[in-house]
Amino acid sequence: MSTADVMEPVDPRRMFALVVGIESYAISHRWDLPGAARDAVRFADWLTAGGVPEEQVHVLVSPLDRTAAGLPDSDGPAPTRDHVERLLFKELPACDGDLLWIYWAGHGYLDHAHQLLLPYADATRDWTSHLNLEAALRWWKGSGPMAARFRRQIAIGDACRVDARLARKLSFGVAEYGARPPDPDRLQFTLYASRVGELAQNLPDSGAGQFTDALIRRLRETSPQTSVRELVPIVRTVQADLLEMRSRGLAWQQPQFVVDRDWTGSTFLGDSRHTDDRPTGGTPTHSAACLDQRAWDELAPLLHLPRLPSHTYDAYRWAFEITDCAHPARRGLPTAELAGITHDLDARQGRPGMPLVLPFMRYLAAHCTDSVWAQQVLVWIESARTRLGMSPVPVPPRADPEQVGLHVRFEEDTERDGAYWVRMWLYRNEGFETLWESDQPLDPAGTRRALARLLDETHACDVRRIEFHVPLGLLAEPFESWRLPIGRRRKPVELGQTFEVVVRCPQERDGLAGALWLRKWQWLKAHGGTDPQAVRELRDEGVSVELGTILQAAESPVCVLADVSGPRLTETIEAVLDAGVPIAVWHRDGGEPGRIAAILAEQWDPEELNVRRLPFLVWQSRIPNAASTARTGRTSAARLALMWDDPERVPERRALS
Repeated sequence: MSTADVMEPVDPRRMFALVVGIESYAISHRWDLPGAARDAVRFADWLTAGGVPEEQVHVLVSPLDRTAAGLPDSDGPAPTRDHVERLLFKELPACDGDLLWIYWAGHGYLDHAHQLLLPYADATRDWTSHLNLEAALRWWKGSGPMAARFRRQIAIGDACRVDARLARKLSFGVAEYGARPPDPDRLQFTLYASRVGELAQNLPDSGAGQFTDALIRRLRETSPQTSVRELVPIVRTVQADLLEMRSRGLAWQQPQFVVDRDWTGSTFLGDSRHTDDRPTGGTPTHSAACLDQRAWDELAPLLHLPRLPSHTYDAYRWAFEITDCAHPARRGLPTAELAGITHDLDARQGRPGMPLVLPFMRYLAAHCTDSVWAQQVLVWIESARTRLGMSPVPVPPRADPEQVGLHVRFEEDTERDGAYWVRMWLYRNEGFETLWESDQPLDPAGTRRALARLLDETHACDVRRIEFHVPLGLLAEPFESWRLPIGRRRKPVELGQTFEVVVRCPQERDGLAGALWLRKWQWLKAHGGTDPQAVRELRDEGVSVELGTILQAAESPVCVLADVSGPRLTETIEAVLDAGVPIAVWHRDGGEPGRIAAILAEQWDPEELNVRRLPFLVWQSRIPNAASTARTGRTSAARLALMWDDPERVPERRALS
């Protein structure tokens, strides 16, 4: 698509629209949403007043009885699943148009991938039928029979964006529409009434949604034809309106927009990057939010690093958050090179005066241990933003302070089987403090007594995690099940239900395995714990003599869920250590194969499993479920072992014997 084609206004006679407003839901009268149908009609009236033929604007509303009298379209088809999907996926695609408007006012929820789920008027608790807005947009972005038609699409959702998992009585299921390969020339603009996790405010006394009310006021200052080119500044004005209302306590939501979600990369509707006179210096236009060539030339030398810096994914996410832009639905980084990530960010719409690359690099500099590189980045940011007249970059948040951890190291005695030299450290304030070491080899029972005494003396409430550094043969010891007399009146307390208990084998990380261990940990620090490649789930059929070679072939995975039977566990752990994988979870006493992901899912959505939270999640799984215990008469706590081997948290290795 040429630059002229992008900027050319769309003839309103070539526009089509699906406009939905749901006030009354079959699911419950508690879902009544007065004003949604009226908002839909007001939006449709703006389209038709601006020259869009009435027969090309499909209005589906389900008003409440008390609001139906004043709505001219209340006798039309209701916004049920059959009617909406027939129009959206059959009738409208067959029309000959250039631009499709989708407007929806009603309730909304987010699934695990932050896709907006919009329940239909005929949704029920047992089957909460809904439109998956992002999946529908993927379908409309696809190449196929529509060819050159509907090259531009605008979707507006005046709906809440709260987590569907909070609505436990609803049954959303999965709604996908079989998207075709994406067409890079088909442009989309998606506007949400609120940010992720926010409610969209309704004004029942006014009979309107607060967001739509503000939007309609601004849209009436222009026409459908000219608004296509001015969507970004229009939405920025609406954001400013609601921000001002929020400062007076009259609003709580903040709209977000996405220009061409990242299905193939990004092109932008209404962005000055598409004009031939894009500024290269001085003060940018109101929608300029990208770097000029000089900025890229000066940044290029800073991007050639041997590996991605730590916290790269955190910086990527923060760049979207600080600019009030919705982050991509997919998890993980767009590429494994810093240059590719910055180009991906610059191809997205930041707020005026704030290209996404600037906060991204600012975050990296703030969390970088290379002070020289960090200072060079800060100098580049200040130079670029000053030359281009951009806003100052906010200061990134600091990393959360690391929790206090107790480290217990076992070293085999060379003269007596089953006896170990033991040493204990406390990690806090970014350093190790030696607390105690044995003056003779101890058996496990002696170590338990020493640990109980130490926890009592050092105030165990300060300790959040206990890390057992053990030789390979002690991995089978269920440290998390140790019961120590550290409770009230020396009552025995199970360690794994009070502390995050993990095991480690740093002394097994020698030779090539040690280098692989460091490389994988660095990958985890850069890519974050939610990347789909971070975790490898293993079953018996996946265990072979080549497993170690397979696991070490790339920097990921960094975590193995060893859902294997007892006879295959030793072979699996050996492969994990050979490959340098720092994190692994397995069943104690064999357990029930195939259950680890399900156990963790009870604490966290498996589609959003964050590896960095595994010590907390496994700890949670070890705490009995009171309801299940009362019902079955037995504890429902899981018996999982967690290897958490951080190469940056290893105390000195001098021999204890």
